[in-house]
Amino acid sequence: MKVKILGTRGKIKPSAPKHRNYSGILIDDKILVDIGEETYLKYSPEAVVFTHFHPDHAFFVFDDQIFTPEIPLFGPESNELIPNLNVISGPFHIDDYRFTPIPVIHALHLRSYAYIIEKGNKRIMITGDMAWIEKAELRDLPNMNLIITEGSFIRKGGMIRRKEDKIFGHTGIPDLIRILGPLTNRIAFNHYGNWYFDDIQKANKTLKAFATPKLEIIPGYDGLEITI
Repeated sequence: MKVKILGTRGKIKPSAPKHRNYSGILIDDKILVDIGEETYLKYSPEAVVFTHFHPDHAFFVFDDQIFTPEIPLFGPESNELIPNLNVISGPFHIDDYRFTPIPVIHALHLRSYAYIIEKGNKRIMITGDMAWIEKAELRDLPNMNLIITEGSFIRKGGMIRRKEDKIFGHTGIPDLIRILGPLTNRIAFNHYGNWYFDDIQKANKTLKAFATPKLEIIPGYDGLEITI
């Protein structure tokens, strides 16, 4: 599988030459996971799969546009802006690719999924944004060739809020590495927060410092291609 990270900027004001775009990950030039920029349609994807419907993951939410491209669309819950959406209720296939949705906690009033994507003997996981993932969801998961996750907060604990006895927000990079590291030997980061743009060179060094002999850390950038 060839994975191309199209956007690495969270929903924040700062940007940089290699970090201008919102979320989007292209699998084998065929399938888009999230479409934070309308320009991603230039790749002529055969399908789009959404982790959740925040505007930096679904560009049309910014302006309440109806989104009806003539390709299959998949997402975790119905959305009035996507009348032809396929609402995911379990594992599904797009051609030779098997998608397994994993519920994650992120937004208070939006459902969010991570996805395990398999083709042949290759397997990746894309988490989208997450405040947490329940231990029961991680139990018995197979090892991944690559995990792509978010980098909103470098500090442990991230930014977690509570309301109505529920948590929401973004957990920290140290927590994500602790949770996801046992499942893979490669973690790539995208969806950076403000901390990253203060000094990008320093930020990449900080990320790489989390690497171990058994775990490679890959600081993502717009246009990064990873082959597994």
